[in-house]
Amino acid sequence: MAPAGLLWAGPRHRKDNMAVAAASQPSTVRWSWRFWARQLVWAAVDLVFPPHCAGCGQPGQRFCAGCRSQLSLLHSPFCESCGYPVGQAGQCQSCRGGAGALKSLAAVRSAAYFEGPLQKAIHQLKYHRDGILADELAGLLLAAGPDDAPAGSLVVPVPLAPERLAARGYNQAGLVARTYAELRGLRLSPRAAARVRHTSSQVGLSAPQRRLNVAGAFAADRRLVAGKSIVLIDDVCTTGATLDACAEALLAAGAAQVWGLTLARARLAGLPADHSAS
Repeated sequence: MAPAGLLWAGPRHRKDNMAVAAASQPSTVRWSWRFWARQLVWAAVDLVFPPHCAGCGQPGQRFCAGCRSQLSLLHSPFCESCGYPVGQAGQCQSCRGGAGALKSLAAVRSAAYFEGPLQKAIHQLKYHRDGILADELAGLLLAAGPDDAPAGSLVVPVPLAPERLAARGYNQAGLVARTYAELRGLRLSPRAAARVRHTSSQVGLSAPQRRLNVAGAFAADRRLVAGKSIVLIDDVCTTGATLDACAEALLAAGAAQVWGLTLARARLAGLPADHSAS
């Protein structure tokens, strides 16, 4: 059964780095005192233990300007169904065939392709307990959108399964969501959604298999999400199945609408060249 209140549904911080990411949307950035307090603490730690870039390993910064310059940033137009970059407005090839269309998300946006330095940095955040790296990476989301999310939207991370959360000790999507919410001046609600069913790894599964694997895996708390517009945060989007399943639970609990936002987007094999980012 779902927990009470949940409804089933079928080296050191560089201010210049964050400023570059935030410059495209200056009106949306509100530097939270919590964010700055964290930076001060880690700046002191970095004096003793200088950080290394998560993308290239060079000392001095957690995610250096050289690695940032190598990111394959995603630009419009995007598929109107799944948010994948396309050559012209409309649907991508996968969604036109019915394989990739998402049903519950208003839109999906990602900062860059899941490759190169960003892939290495996400792995560092996810598997090596480098939680402060989330502050560096979350700045990438400011330029990614979603543009249509209204002021006052609730920021919700895609939850981990309880056993995985216990083993890892933290939810990497939750760390990114925390910083994004702080920088946007939005309210974070890490307990708005929960995983209520064990799922197998999505690696190697087709889009239909991924959707089936996560169907009914999430529940949401009506007391926290009813009537709210939600920005749903995760680290990587492959087909969008996990985001869509979580969004379905949020909508079933009364959320007004749900946008998906991720650091990275996996390249879809077999798409023509005009689906690449500019």
